[in-house]
Amino acid sequence: MSPPVVVTDPAPGVRMITLSRPDQLNTLEVELVSALHAELDRVARARDVRVVVLTGAGRAFCAGLDLNGYGDPERIDEQGFTLGTLDRQREIARLVEKINALPQPVIAAVNGAAAGGGLALVCASDIRIAAEPAVFAVGFIRAGFSACDIGISWLLPRVVGAGNAHELMLTGRRFDAAEAHRIGLLTQVVPAKELLDVALAKAAEIVRNPLRR
Repeated sequence: MSPPVVVTDPAPGVRMITLSRPDQLNTLEVELVSALHAELDRVARARDVRVVVLTGAGRAFCAGLDLNGYGDPERIDEQGFTLGTLDRQREIARLVEKINALPQPVIAAVNGAAAGGGLALVCASDIRIAAEPAVFAVGFIRAGFSACDIGISWLLPRVVGAGNAHELMLTGRRFDAAEAHRIGLLTQVVPAKELLDVALAKAAEIVRNPLRR
C-alpha cells in the first residue's frame, strides 16, 4: 500500500508534500492526517528546508473529510460519539495551526478540487497557486455541519474579505479558479500541466533570498 503522504525534495531547500489518496480525492482520514502531522513536525525542525510546496496526487487537491469513515472506530468506542468526533475535528484543525505556524513559507499548488478541510489547508498556506480546472467549496454546511469548521471562519475572511467569506460559508457553493483568483484566494492561476513548474519556480525565487543573519 502506498503511503498517504509522499515527501520529496525536488530542489535544494524545497520540500514537497503530496497528499496521496488519489482514488479517494485525497480526503482526510486518520492515516493521512497522522502522516501529515508527522511531516509538518519534521519540517518545522528542518533547517535545510526553506520552502514547502503542498499539493495533491491525481485530480483533486483535497476534497475534505472522508465521509466514508475517518478510520479509527476504537476512538468512538472509547470516548463516545460526541467526544470522539470532537477529538477528530481538533486533530484535523491542528493541521491548519501547524501550517500557519511553520517557520517556512508554504506554497499551495492546488491541482484540483479543494473543499471543506482541503480549502482550509489552502487558506492556511502563504502563497496559493491553482490549476485552471481547480474548484473550491467551503462545503461543510451542505454536509450538515457548521459553515466554519477547521479554522475556515478565521482564515477565509482574512484572505477574501468578510462579505465574500460569509457568502461562501453560508451557501457552500462551488466556485472555480477564476473566481478564486478574482476575490483574492489565489495569487495565480495557470494551465494544469504548468502548475508544479510554476510552484517550484516560485519556491526557487524564495530560496534565492539571503538567510536572515
